[in-house]
Amino acid sequence: MPWERTIAPLLGSSTVRWTNLLTGVYHCPGDKKAEPWSYGLNVYYELGPDDDYSGKPQTWRRASQVPKPTVTILFAENNSSADHIMPHFWMVPSDAEDVDSKRHRPKANYAFADGHSQLLPFARTYAPPHVDLWNPSLAQ
Repeated sequence: MPWERTIAPLLGSSTVRWTNLLTGVYHCPGDKKAEPWSYGLNVYYELGPDDDYSGKPQTWRRASQVPKPTVTILFAENNSSADHIMPHFWMVPSDAEDVDSKRHRPKANYAFADGHSQLLPFARTYAPPHVDLWNPSLAQ
């Protein structure tokens, strides 16, 4: 089941009526695009051992599998119509077109695997080769 339907009951909705959340908590007031999703799940949490990614074959589908949840991004501001963000395809920061990294002036909101969120400039989340808060095997 997609993340948006999975967490709907925690937000006072049902998995049947989860689309009501598209105009509420799933949509940032600062998001001016017409797409329904303001936030995207970091796809590293959905990848399986047969996918191609750094850290393969390790998967992070359970919270207990994330080595450093306080510094590993779970959700971020989305710049596309998808409900996820695809950092496993990025090679350089300019590849991160699916992140709306400047929605709140020069920064964006990032939710981490431990549950906290931070308003950060994108360079603090991804600046290879030393900074990668998206890949659970590399986040420091």
